Amino acid sequence: MGTMPLRKNTATIAVLAIIAALGLIMRYLVRITIIPELVEITPGFLFSELGGIIGGIFGGILVGLAVGIGGAMGAGELSIIPLVGNIFLGIGTGYAVHITKERDSKKYMILAILGGGIIGGFIPDMTIFLFLSETIEAAFLLAIIDMIQGFIWAAVAIIVERSLIRPIAGHYIYPESGVHLLEDSETKIDE
Repeated sequence: MGTMPLRKNTATIAVLAIIAALGLIMRYLVRITIIPELVEITPGFLFSELGGIIGGIFGGILVGLAVGIGGAMGAGELSIIPLVGNIFLGIGTGYAVHITKERDSKKYMILAILGGGIIGGFIPDMTIFLFLSETIEAAFLLAIIDMIQGFIWAAVAIIVERSLIRPIAGHYIYPESGVHLLEDSETKIDE
């Protein structure tokens, strides 16, 4: 019979929920409009990408959805753009941990940063903006702006994860830090 790392999952979900709540508020309140109703610079990117770094693809989708809802509620852009964009930001950084488990490696950092910019910034903009803009050049320019923003915020998310999240909650949320399974501790007590 397989065991479920109950403590790890509960702690990870709690950390992701806190990041999602903070990201929703930040995305709703803090944004600098570059092109009205189309492009904004926001630290909300950080939270979606941090969700992916901590929780993989699932964590990135979960946090990205919450942050995207904050962006849609802010009505600074078309509602679909921040919603889909933030989900893709979380996926963009989240896939890296599924390819390489070593979070301190250069390969992991490069994959997370490239994913945050290309998967999270460029691809959603080129697919959504292409249908909303009059020219492919305009869509490409908007995608480049979000891609650069995705690269920058992904690098910041890696720094935040290493300097803030990992020291506080890392031993609870990462299996490689020696967290024991709940079933293991219960059997030791029962014996």
